[in-house]
Amino acid sequence: MGVGRVGQGNVGQGRGRVGRVVGQRVPHPRLSPRCSLQTQQARFVTWQFDGELRGDDYTATLTLGNPDVLSQSVIVVAHFLQSVTSRLVLGGEMVYHRRPGEEGAIVTLAGKYTARKWVATLNIGYGGAHASYYHRANEQVQVGVELEANTRLQDTNFAFGYQLNLPQANMVFRGLLDSNWCVGGVLEKKLPPLPVTLALGAFLNHWKNRFHCGFSIIVG
Repeated sequence: MGVGRVGQGNVGQGRGRVGRVVGQRVPHPRLSPRCSLQTQQARFVTWQFDGELRGDDYTATLTLGNPDVLSQSVIVVAHFLQSVTSRLVLGGEMVYHRRPGEEGAIVTLAGKYTARKWVATLNIGYGGAHASYYHRANEQVQVGVELEANTRLQDTNFAFGYQLNLPQANMVFRGLLDSNWCVGGVLEKKLPPLPVTLALGAFLNHWKNRFHCGFSIIVG
């Protein structure tokens, strides 16, 4: 069976071009290859090759970034996720980079458990750990917590977020509070019968004494 390809491209500022080729027909129906290239002033700046294989209860991906045989440099990222049960997923990630005078690899183990109303995840690697918990209390209220520990920087961050849905008022409110004394909130209001959503947001960082606010209009 031949390989069909779909090409995409765009031109940005500075005469930069980005192109991507996606495989459509491959010998294995569950294999999805992709290729992305970027040029700047008639030179290849980045090129990336991706492949994804989906099984009945697993997913494996492999990414090659900027492979160069002459300079012996490459970035390799591999993922593998395995469904142990209908609710438990285990897997890992390996990142390998090589360039003249430098070589290293980082391995991260991951797990995810999905229940009827909550989801818990845990990632543990050489650089630290990341854990999250999401709970759907009811149709209107959702809450979540996140904990990240970086052993190399000796830093730990904690964040708490919530979402409040008000369907009768066509409104959604999201709030955030983290261990860096940053408080934020976003209010989204649909404006029927128009396909328009108005979003208002404000964030205050007490530690750095900074305040940001803004709004956006979403069409569609």
